[in-house]
Amino acid sequence: MDSPDCVECKAVLEDLENIDSDTDRHGIISMRDRGADSSPDTLISVVKTAETEIAREYGIKELPALIYFERQIPSVYEGDMRAEEDVLQWLVQQKTEDTIESVNRELLEQLIETTQQLFFMHIYLRLTNYSKYAADKPSCRACDIVLDELENIDDDCEIYGINFVKIQDQPLAKRYGIKTYPALIYFRNGNPLIYD
Repeated sequence: MDSPDCVECKAVLEDLENIDSDTDRHGIISMRDRGADSSPDTLISVVKTAETEIAREYGIKELPALIYFERQIPSVYEGDMRAEEDVLQWLVQQKTEDTIESVNRELLEQLIETTQQLFFMHIYLRLTNYSKYAADKPSCRACDIVLDELENIDDDCEIYGINFVKIQDQPLAKRYGIKTYPALIYFRNGNPLIYD
């Protein structure tokens, strides 16, 4: 997502053009303006848009932003958008590995409203120097172990329409009474059930 007056957005788009042939090789097609023809289901389409309403809808507070969707579950790239090799590695990982997506609070609330069955795991994370939130770097051993085990059943649950996402959000943890990590909450039709 970008903005017409955003100098940083234009610079990032230019940087990402440098990995264009690499993305093509991995089945991630070139950037195109929103509204262009759809690509086959086997490819990932990178679409740019200047619609700030869409950014707000997904909890994006800073532009430019990169969101990856898998089975309609969004995952926001939290790294440096100018680090093109990191962006490429993240896109390839999202496409090739079946991982539980990281979401922000706005995305989680949207998913709770629109999804019949949803598990979300609240994990305690450390901050690193290369990522704002380090969504894939749990700092507690238990979080690591539980996340690995949930990855094993994620595909099976999707067959039954149950989606998994992960989040790190202290105020949200307080809202649901979470005091220890990791915590697993199951939502059915918007109603939370905390797994003990």
